Amino acid sequence: MRIKKYAAAFLAATTVLGSLAACGGDKDVDTKPTTTPAGTENTDNNNNDENKEPDATPTPAATPIPDRDLGGLEIIIGDHWSPEEPAAPTNAQEEATLKYRQEIMAKYNFKIQSKAVAGWGEMTDTCVNSITAGEPAAQIFELDYRFVAKPMANGLFYDLATLDELDFTEEKWSKAVMDLMTKGDSIYGMRAAKAEPRGGVIWNKRLFEEAGLDPNLPYDLQANGEWTWSKFEELCAKLTRDVNNDSVTDVYATVSQGAATMSILVASTGSDYFQKDENGMLYNNMGSKEVLDALNFAVDLYNKGYEMPQPEGSNWDWFIPAFREGKAAMQFNEEYNCQPGNNYGDQMEDPVGFVMPPKPDGAADYHSYVCDNISIIPSCYDAEMAGNIAFAYNVYTMATPGYDDPNDWKEQYYAHFEDERAVDETIVRFNDGKSTHFLNQTLISADLGPDLLWQYPFANVTPADQVAAIKDSWDAIVAEANK
Repeated sequence: MRIKKYAAAFLAATTVLGSLAACGGDKDVDTKPTTTPAGTENTDNNNNDENKEPDATPTPAATPIPDRDLGGLEIIIGDHWSPEEPAAPTNAQEEATLKYRQEIMAKYNFKIQSKAVAGWGEMTDTCVNSITAGEPAAQIFELDYRFVAKPMANGLFYDLATLDELDFTEEKWSKAVMDLMTKGDSIYGMRAAKAEPRGGVIWNKRLFEEAGLDPNLPYDLQANGEWTWSKFEELCAKLTRDVNNDSVTDVYATVSQGAATMSILVASTGSDYFQKDENGMLYNNMGSKEVLDALNFAVDLYNKGYEMPQPEGSNWDWFIPAFREGKAAMQFNEEYNCQPGNNYGDQMEDPVGFVMPPKPDGAADYHSYVCDNISIIPSCYDAEMAGNIAFAYNVYTMATPGYDDPNDWKEQYYAHFEDERAVDETIVRFNDGKSTHFLNQTLISADLGPDLLWQYPFANVTPADQVAAIKDSWDAIVAEANK
């Protein structure tokens, strides 16, 4: 069993001073050094799962970078988290990255700094208002994925597909972000890193052992291609236990938030509540077989007594302490809960594991969803300025020589788990570019919760009836989003 270790989560960024280049001309601002979060390096994975078909497409060679003088261009990467002062390098890799980026900026004559241009809750308004006024608060905005719908719908993101400076066939770009931000032949957002792994199954190894099961069984089932809905339900029957024989369930198989359970199971089909057509336009997919099968499976688990019901009068997040206290063996939830400092990372005595959600019976492979921040260039720039910004960002996010091993990304995730299998067998699947996608509801400003997600466990109506009841209203919402 691997002892948890903390890997470096941040890379030191370069210190820059100067003015903010705005769409309407240069505008002097007081700039301060900041730290650029990890995730800007070229990352890759090496999935050796023999059950997965190898990718027949060879990895594209990196696009040669021509000489270019950017004339002292100064770029703000606007986010909501960068500190006022940059962190000093703490290890050899951070020192090498700092030196490499300084050399890159000197070679091409530009400067970049990451800067918190607004708080988390104000980022959408800051982005929309400043771009609309023709004076963006940043040349590149790093937006929470939940904040892209409004400005994208208003045409405020530059079409990156028109820029020769960006080659999105290179491995460093997140395919999941590309898919989400693509509309027809246009691409409106990017991410120079792997997207964050999210929806899966966390399980309590001690409770597996007490039920007479191998504590690593989900890993083995996943590796053998046998981690299916029916196998999951079979385990639920064994893990739901009346320990003291008083006809009252003492340990449940699962305890989860209903909305998370449904969304993770829908993602496990490779489908989504909303899909894109061949032109990149969204359509309402709630009535599809895949979505309804997933919703019905979630409801069946509840109705069969495998899912712990919410105690009367409990808080909305009751399922977190319930799992932490060993009241259920499994939970549909997101990977970040296993990180140190979060709900189960170092807050829970029992060891846990993490796998992809089980796949529908007969499905070829596992699927889930990812999330991340999304980088955009404001649409108010002309082609020359947008091209210069893209060029600078591209070279700035290149891998540091000597630290570009395709498996380097794993180190930060080893710190999240007590066993390596969670990383080597699960997280690699989130990173393979084939098994995951963003939830397309990201592109819709309206909240699906009241109409569908919060109806779980559908006590007075079937999922199919609820989907039918909201079809017309959600068709209209999707049509509005497509405008």
